[in-house]
Amino acid sequence: MPDNFDLEQLLKNGETRNTEFKRILTKRDAVGDRRSKLIAQLKLICSEGEGRFIIGIEDIHGRQWEVYGLSEEKVKQSEQVLRDLSEEADLDILEQTYFQTPKGFVVSFTLSQIITHEIPETLAINMMGRVNSGKTTLTGVLIQCQLDNGSGAARAPLLKYPQEVRRGQTADLHVTFAAIDDKGQFIPMPAPLDRSKRGRIFDQAKRILTIFDAPGHQEYARTMIRSVLGASAQYGMVLVPCLDEHKLVVAEEQRSGIRRLDDITREHLLLVSNQQLPFLVVITKVDMCDDGMRSRIRDLVFSTLKEIGHVPLRVTVEEDVPIISREIGHRVVVPVFEVSCVTGAGFDLLRQTLATLPTRIPDERVEKPALAYIDKVYRGIHGTTVVVTGTVLEGIFKPGQKVLCGPDKDGKFMKGHIGSIEVFQKRVERVKAGDVFGFDIKRIRPEKVRRGQIICDADAEIQSSRTFDATIIVTRHPTRIRPGYEPVFHSHTIQQPVVFKKIFGREYLVVGDVAKVRMTLKKGPETIRIGDRIVTREANTRTIGSVVKLIL
Repeated sequence: MPDNFDLEQLLKNGETRNTEFKRILTKRDAVGDRRSKLIAQLKLICSEGEGRFIIGIEDIHGRQWEVYGLSEEKVKQSEQVLRDLSEEADLDILEQTYFQTPKGFVVSFTLSQIITHEIPETLAINMMGRVNSGKTTLTGVLIQCQLDNGSGAARAPLLKYPQEVRRGQTADLHVTFAAIDDKGQFIPMPAPLDRSKRGRIFDQAKRILTIFDAPGHQEYARTMIRSVLGASAQYGMVLVPCLDEHKLVVAEEQRSGIRRLDDITREHLLLVSNQQLPFLVVITKVDMCDDGMRSRIRDLVFSTLKEIGHVPLRVTVEEDVPIISREIGHRVVVPVFEVSCVTGAGFDLLRQTLATLPTRIPDERVEKPALAYIDKVYRGIHGTTVVVTGTVLEGIFKPGQKVLCGPDKDGKFMKGHIGSIEVFQKRVERVKAGDVFGFDIKRIRPEKVRRGQIICDADAEIQSSRTFDATIIVTRHPTRIRPGYEPVFHSHTIQQPVVFKKIFGREYLVVGDVAKVRMTLKKGPETIRIGDRIVTREANTRTIGSVVKLIL
């Protein structure tokens, strides 16, 4: 409960949908109709998340509430009855707050749905591709186990916002989940946005496939980059739309005489390779192309993969699937699929591969101090201080754990603790490296929490930095990059303007150049570590690289 939530405010707020007052609980409340009514009340106040059950308050006709107060003995008696009722209602008591008054004790119990002690094995995949490459449609087919009708039926249940419905295209980073049973089969999820139905399906799952789907439009490029850098996914998946890519290839060949994949597709392949992620390439919408078009795009995908140091493997038969599972973790072999979400061509092989990919969270990442970067922040949710979501980068987080959050604009970290943890809309007792999470952070100022900050163990050795050196390669730029250049910096979920203070050993950079550069963040310090993968961008300009030295 927030520090500023005192007894006076409690009485002023009165009973609500999430708050129930009782003068006292006795043994008579634990039997018969009284028991049934109280269990129903407890479930109701926790139906939207956390609820509060307060004893020691006199309810006067449901319009006024006054302190009644209980002795220590009566508090213990009431608590025992409440625990009995909560157990039958499948609720946990998360927190108890005592108020001592002249009349005795008032006690507030924070309740929630019972914690799930184990969550299924999770495997996170970062999906990327140009606009209209079919990312959301492919995700919809995977999740719902039903082919598309050619008019967007598979993607429709995944569109959340009005602008997405109007355009039929993703406008934000979507995190969706596919459930896989103990036989390696995808469990159909016909209503993926329905929390209750999704929860029942997850209860049957042996493995959860977490899919990060970012928009492909140029105006949403920073969201796509945030997805690649911030999701801490175990694998990448690059989609190449066969017909659209073929048109771009032909146009470029006619213009310049050079036959190659489009710049955006090449950049996606380079970006995921630079992240040192094992990845797959999926050539989509093959039902719209003839054999010659498919062969041309396939050959260009193969040659591009070879240029950036990979060995492409075309997946055509079931015997290829165990080879992929064995080799993909070495980050050399890249499987290439050719699929259609309308006819189903190639889809069985893709499903089998996704169901059998090995998890890639080494023990040393789990054993490190807990660390996660904040992706989204939610304020004003009833019963919470501030809720943050993201993916655990290292270590283990548990409810009640003391944490640091920051840095703020001065480079300092705030102290707080984790009130509760949710995964797949279920309370869990812990999350580990590689898991997505939702944390309710307590005893912290909500207005100071933002995307790009970290949450870590309270005793972790961390620092914030504003100036650092990085080794980068220029992948796209129309002219020259000189000192003083100010693009947007991306790393993990961090996004802010940065200044190129110095280019070591060069006066300027052009496309293809590799150099060491000193950068300074303009808005304030962030938690950046040596080895972190980074991207800088401005309009059509891109550089990618990694941090090699922290200055201050």
